[in-house]
Amino acid sequence: MKFIGFLTFVFVFLMAFWCIIFLASVIPYFIYVWLREGKLDNDQIAP
Repeated sequence: MKFIGFLTFVFVFLMAFWCIIFLASVIPYFIYVWLREGKLDNDQIAP
């Protein structure tokens, strides 16, 4: 039972670590895209 608990702890820890890395890499990209899209909408730049 201790081994299963240890495996669950490691799994949860790795998933939380991956979630933090994922959010830290994706959220700034979404903010950049949102700002770029907003500027394009405001300026109404035609391709």
